[in-house]
This record gives sequence, structure tokens and C-alpha cells, in this order.
Amino acid sequence: MKHTILITLLTTFFALSNACLADEFKWKQAISIPDFFASTDSERFSTYRYRAGFYPLYEHGDKYTGIEYLHNQFTQGSWSSSANQVTLKTIAINPRTALGYNLNLGFNVENGYKLFTTDSQYGTRLTNSTTGEILVNRDRVETQNSLMNGIHYTLAGASIEQQLLERITLVGMGGKIFFSDTNTRVLMRLNIIYNLLPEYGVTTQLRYRQYHSSNNTKQNNYYFNPNRYSQVMLALGIRRRLAGWNLNGTAGLGQQQIDQGPNTTTQLLEFAATSPFAGMIFFRTRLGYSKSAEFHGPNYIYRYIMEDLIFTL
Repeated sequence: MKHTILITLLTTFFALSNACLADEFKWKQAISIPDFFASTDSERFSTYRYRAGFYPLYEHGDKYTGIEYLHNQFTQGSWSSSANQVTLKTIAINPRTALGYNLNLGFNVENGYKLFTTDSQYGTRLTNSTTGEILVNRDRVETQNSLMNGIHYTLAGASIEQQLLERITLVGMGGKIFFSDTNTRVLMRLNIIYNLLPEYGVTTQLRYRQYHSSNNTKQNNYYFNPNRYSQVMLALGIRRRLAGWNLNGTAGLGQQQIDQGPNTTTQLLEFAATSPFAGMIFFRTRLGYSKSAEFHGPNYIYRYIMEDLIFTL
């Protein structure tokens, strides 16, 4: 089934690319270099990604087709591991509605383990007040033991966004994760958004998420895998447009529970900035901080920063 999904994605990729070629007079060429992602956590595990891309069919930062090269570097103490990846990608997202598709298929080899990867989504409007999205994500589990043993996962899911009232929106997401060590995980997320100050782009959000695992594989130490995890968070969000730039921020504080243990605190801080889509250069950055649970208890800290930089030729 997993290979069928990947083949379907690849077929769709070429079909959409051919459709783009029919309108080639509208398109430009572009390159992305250097794109960068870095993360580090309280367990001293760090991830670094460097990416370059060539897009022979380019309209703006969320609509293009091309090929990308990615170098992944993972470190923890004196240990390190790396892999190179080539990805075919086609994306067409409406900047105003955030609806459209992002389809990609990559291939890499790490520690002798080969893997096809994808991080693909398709979103569409179902009614005047309802949108839906389906997603497929396949990648390596990024812990030292998982990378050394070739552990990967495939996530298949769907989400619905429903505007209930003028200021209230409900977002629900459900999915299932298939790990290569035979473990599976059923997950659910629910987000109630209240448009607190529409003129300033300020919202309040009540977030809930949980998952259940089929197998407890703690003895292998591949990845954090409780039988049950749940989290409730109250967050404040802001979305502003300034001189053509889109600015987004989120700050959240909540409670989490691991199996039948006590409730503990979880935190979230995120910020993102996107340049105007028109122009010869497109730039996007995002950074974040979170405190949640992991192997050694409820105080796991994770930080990340990323940037995309695309030049029109």
C-alpha cells in the first residue's frame, strides 16, 4: 500500500508538470540557494539541512515545479550521520486561501538504508464555509538509534476546517502513522479558533491532540513511544500584513499527560515571516521553541529555525 501511494504521487507529479508546460509562456525559471534548516534539543541532538533547487517552471514562491538537492546532517555528542537526497517537487498554493497542492517525491540513502520520502498535501474548498485537506508524509525517524537502524514512518491523514460562526472556526485532523518497526499510531488533533480582534489579526485558540500506539517499543529506544499521549493547550495567535510581508506568531501554554501519569506543563512559541510574492527574490523564515515530553521526562526542549530563499532568473 505504501509503494502504491508513492507511485500515485509520482504519476500525479508528472501529470501536473505536463499541465504546467501547456502554459509555459506564463512561467519563469528560478533557483533556491541556500535554503537552511537547523534544530537542536535538550538531549543534544541536532539536525542541519542544506537545500538547493532549480525550478524551470516558476511563477511565485508557492507555485513552481522543479528538482531539489538536500543534504541532511545529524549529530549527538561525538556521533554524527549524514545523507544526500534528490527530490522532484511541484507546488501550487493560493497565497490568499492556502489551498492547493504540494506534491514531492525524494530518495536518499543513510547508513546503508534506502528510502523514498514525501511530504505532500492537497487542500480544496468543499463548501463556502468548509475546506478539506489530505496529506501523506514519509521520512526517517530522527533519533540516533532510529537513524542507525533505518527506522522510518509513513503518515496518512486528512483534516477538515469548518467555519461555525463569523468569528469561530473548528479544525479537526485525524491520521495513522505506520512505523517500519511494525508499530502503528493513531492520532487526532482538534483546534477551536476564536477571532478575538479581527482588525489586528489576533486569535485565541484551544488546541487538543492525542495519540495511541499499538506497540510499546521503549525497550529498543528507537523513539519516544508511550501507549497514550494527550495535550491541551491555550494559545494566542497573531497574523499581520506589513508592507507586503505576512507575519505570523503563536504563543501557547498547556498541560500534557503521558499514559496514566500526572499532568505536566507544555509550552509553544512560533514566529514566521514571508516576503511579498511579487518580485525577483522570495524569502520565507520560521523559528520556534517548544517544551513537551520525551524519553527522559516531561521537560524536553526543542528549538528550530529555517529559511527559504528563491531567486528568479
